[in-house]
Amino acid sequence: MRETYIKTSRGYRWPFSKGLLVESLLNAGVKMQVAQSIAHTIEEHLRTRKRSEISASALKRLLTREVERVLGPEVAARLKSQTQSFEEIVVKSGDTRRPFSKGVLARSLEDAGFSTREAYELAKNAETALRKDGVREIDSAELEKRVGRLVEKQFGRAARRRYTGRLWLAGELFVEEEPGEPRVPFSKGVLAQSIMAAGVSPDAAYRIAREIERRLREGGQRVVSRDQLRAVASALLAEEVGEDLARKYELLRAIRRTVRPVHLLIGGVTGVGKSLLGSALAYRLGITRLISTDTVREILRSTVATDLIPTLHTSSFDAWTRLAGAEGAAPSPELILRGFRDQVARVAVGLRAIQERSAQEHTSVVVEGVHVVPGYLSHPSQSQVIQIPMLVMLEDEALHRSRFILRERETQGNRPREDYLRNFPSIRLIQSHLLELAEQTGIPVIPGENLDRAIDRGLEVIVEKMQKVYGEVLEAV
Repeated sequence: MRETYIKTSRGYRWPFSKGLLVESLLNAGVKMQVAQSIAHTIEEHLRTRKRSEISASALKRLLTREVERVLGPEVAARLKSQTQSFEEIVVKSGDTRRPFSKGVLARSLEDAGFSTREAYELAKNAETALRKDGVREIDSAELEKRVGRLVEKQFGRAARRRYTGRLWLAGELFVEEEPGEPRVPFSKGVLAQSIMAAGVSPDAAYRIAREIERRLREGGQRVVSRDQLRAVASALLAEEVGEDLARKYELLRAIRRTVRPVHLLIGGVTGVGKSLLGSALAYRLGITRLISTDTVREILRSTVATDLIPTLHTSSFDAWTRLAGAEGAAPSPELILRGFRDQVARVAVGLRAIQERSAQEHTSVVVEGVHVVPGYLSHPSQSQVIQIPMLVMLEDEALHRSRFILRERETQGNRPREDYLRNFPSIRLIQSHLLELAEQTGIPVIPGENLDRAIDRGLEVIVEKMQKVYGEVLEAV
């Protein structure tokens, strides 16, 4: 068959293809096998024509008649109401009029950080929607809105904002996992966070992140792979802060992408700084779930009556007062620890459920609180995660007391120091008990006097655990 061309009303010509007919028929709800049969019939009809050119409108009439003959008037009317794949859609922008192009739209989507595959899929879906709606002419602003709604439907509101703000992103750097995979805008903050996880100070981490961005921009790259970014960061870390921290950075990056989720368990009595340490480590490791055992206790309190589990409805250091037979008794060390262990056992039920759910969802989590006690937090899905326990303690009693005064100020009196100072001997007793358990079970102890040093030690504990669990992986880094 000689080449036949389709001519549009604006004078554009493109080669006839059965695929264009099939695409139009599929848009009208015709099944593939039937669509291919109809397209073949049209192609055979065109073979008999002497002319090598057919107008888009004539081809549409020909196709509509064949569909009506084969499938009836209802399907033919639906097809006729649509804009066919061989008909052009005109995009207006002021006085300018241009044909709609999937390629142009896909490139604008790539500029917004979508992968090549995602961009072309979105562009294709946008065109299909326009043709099904019978759009022959559309204002560029309306097209922008339509594509924005489609982006939000498929990828969420943040992706839509990225698309509508793509001109602002012109020249922006993007990071992709693998060629053709989804891209995300390069972020100095995210990069600095990953550098801090290796033990670099925040100021140095942001300075290094800014230098990495400068080098990438000078290199003229718009898209950098995750591996390339890691290599640049590692090289600069080696220059700026030494080989050891660069090695630790590579190690943490490699593990973060290849291993089981991390469950970081931080125990310690009230006032030692475990909440601050938990937040700092979660931020540096990119862990978004941070659970306080006090929160779990409050939830259990709201669902379980006081007379059913009395020890839940008080503080950990005076839970002994709610034990059966303790009324009027003196607060002996044995009684204080028995009350503490009873409360821990109750709260552990909720903590185990949280850990098991996080393991099943392959989610990392930080759990911190006085109820993080050796022997109480095992769960059926423990083998699916890397569980890293640690205990925060304060050796200096005077410093420990002063923390309660500071807490009272920070909470505007909602956590008055009197309760804690009155029960300070019980709090210290529980700390001694936790230290004994940590020593017996080999759990690392983190001094809580200085937050920066506590963070450094916490990161060391995490890396040491990773090395033990994933020695073979780390050798390949």
